[in-house]
Amino acid sequence: MSFVHLHVHSQYSLLESTIRAKNLIKAAVEDNMPAVALTDKGNMFGAVEFYLAGKKAGINPIMGLEVFLAPEGRFHKGGKDFIRKHPNTRLVLLAKNLNGYKNLCRISSTGYQEGFYYKPRVDYETLKNFGSDIIALSGGVMGDVAWSFLNQGKDQAIERALNLNSIFKDNFYLEMNKTGVPQWDEINPFLMELSKDKNIPLVAANDVHYMDPKDQLAQEVLICIGSNRTLHDEYRFRLGSDQFYFKDTKQMLELFKDTPEACSNTLKIAESCNVEFKLEDSDGKPIYHLPSYPTKEGRTLQEEMRHTSLEGLEARFLEADKRKEPITDKQKYYDRLDYELSVIEKMVFNGYFLIVQDFIAWAKENHVPVGPGRGSGAGSLVAYSLLITDLDPMPYNLIFERFLNPERVSMPDFDIDFCQEKRGSVIDYVTDKYGQASVSQIITYGKLQARAAIRDVGRVLGMTYADVDVVAKLIPDKLGINLKEALEMEPRMKEAMEADPRVNSF
Repeated sequence: MSFVHLHVHSQYSLLESTIRAKNLIKAAVEDNMPAVALTDKGNMFGAVEFYLAGKKAGINPIMGLEVFLAPEGRFHKGGKDFIRKHPNTRLVLLAKNLNGYKNLCRISSTGYQEGFYYKPRVDYETLKNFGSDIIALSGGVMGDVAWSFLNQGKDQAIERALNLNSIFKDNFYLEMNKTGVPQWDEINPFLMELSKDKNIPLVAANDVHYMDPKDQLAQEVLICIGSNRTLHDEYRFRLGSDQFYFKDTKQMLELFKDTPEACSNTLKIAESCNVEFKLEDSDGKPIYHLPSYPTKEGRTLQEEMRHTSLEGLEARFLEADKRKEPITDKQKYYDRLDYELSVIEKMVFNGYFLIVQDFIAWAKENHVPVGPGRGSGAGSLVAYSLLITDLDPMPYNLIFERFLNPERVSMPDFDIDFCQEKRGSVIDYVTDKYGQASVSQIITYGKLQARAAIRDVGRVLGMTYADVDVVAKLIPDKLGINLKEALEMEPRMKEAMEADPRVNSF
């Protein structure tokens, strides 16, 4: 027999897990697991990174999500006292296919857009609307069924299980854990009885938060950083045991030897989950999903691009004449324009350029201040001709290949500055014209750099600011330096570790 972990959190379960996607995949491969799931709390930030790592390693990456269920519906906000008495329960969701993955995205987005209150929350209505092609596990101790059993009684837990079963049908499983948390001694027998009485299958999990047993302290420190507590705080949140690590197949089979079907069901679920992203064409080239740009007079995108670019270039020539700075070697411009257009056509980015010039033109026509353009995009004569940028790259010998290079296929990226007060109207215009599904805003993930990590960890360990500051200032002033490099470069850090065991724990 084999086993598949279906309830696993990564570093994208922000400040709650220490697991990185590549390490998770590596551990699964080394244990000969055919698949592994990623079920981060409330979000799918790590989904694509996890998917690519799994495919590269030849293992099935099961795309998942652990959702927060609002006790009174996603629109109800009861305040901190209400949350304390009626916390958000959990549910683990796994995508069976691409449509299931899209539904997970819809569920996650609903949590942020409609149900956010400290956490991105959803409710049963959300699950009913987007529950197709999804497998649901009842979750850990805070799972909807388990929490109801512990806090509201057996009858309420059965009702919750039957409600979930009615939503997901044959795709609903009762999740058992044996993580050493005392509550499972009550929950597991109840789940086994419920499974038998209501014919709902069991599945084994370990609610994984860190890779190795030795990582437990680091995970607890991470939680303390996120909750602004110290390790010495008796009221700080704890997982409840030291067993929330990535156990191998042998360990999991031994733990659940009395219910082997719970382990075999992990394989059954894994076989049912196959999400395939079409990221490349038959020639191995990336596939880009851009909105359709409406061309004029029946022209193709390529024809529209050439027509609009040539018109724009002629307009730039007229501008130069009006400034009494006429361009004499126009053929040089035409040749450069033709070269850039050939590269853009070859890389199939005509639509991208046309869409960008469209909303910039709209912004200027509607009195929204727009910057002149910056970054590598300023090296494009096509961008200058389309009025995307306002800097002529020719007199300054700016290189187009810094922006688009046929030898290094990647999406073009224009750096565009809009007036902060009116940029929302530009976003609204793009959304209205190209569709809400075609527009999104990006997010930046922050990581604890070496000095920040030392300051946060020192606080969690209960050290004074002065003591921590001394250690933090020993970090060499090098961009992106990590602690390992710092130790190699600064011998005084090793001396501090030898002198103070708390520093050594960093």
